[in-house]
Amino acid sequence: MTLYHSAEASLTYHPASGTLHLSYNATRLSVSFGQAYQRALEEMLEHNVGKLLLDLKRNAPPTDDTDHLLRPLAAALPEQLERPLFIAAVVSEGQYQYQIGNSLATCTLPPPQVEFNYFTSRRDATQWLNEN
Repeated sequence: MTLYHSAEASLTYHPASGTLHLSYNATRLSVSFGQAYQRALEEMLEHNVGKLLLDLKRNAPPTDDTDHLLRPLAAALPEQLERPLFIAAVVSEGQYQYQIGNSLATCTLPPPQVEFNYFTSRRDATQWLNEN
C-alpha cells in the first residue's frame, strides 16, 4: 500500500512483514525526502509500525548530509515509546565506510529505543528487520 509518493520518494507499507519502505531516488536529500521521512516516522508512531527500511542506495546522500537521517528521529519521536523501533538504512559502500569511520562523538545518535543500522545490501537490511 502506497502512503506517499513524489517524483523523488515513495513510502509504502508491507503488511505481511509489518515494514514501512521509504525509497529515495534523488542525488541529494531535499525537501521531498524530509517530507517523506517525516511521514514515515509519523506512520510508525500513529499505526504502531516497528520497522522502517530506508532505501538510499541508488542515490545515497553525501557524507555531509548524514544527520538528516538521525537528527529527525530525536525531534519526531517521543522520549518514551511503547516498543522499540528498528530502522535499516541501505546506503552506498562509500557512505557505509564513512559511517563506520565516523567517530561517535561527532555524529548524532538515535534515541535509546531506536535500533538504527546501516547496510550496503537490501537483502541484509531486510533480513535484519525480519529478525527483529
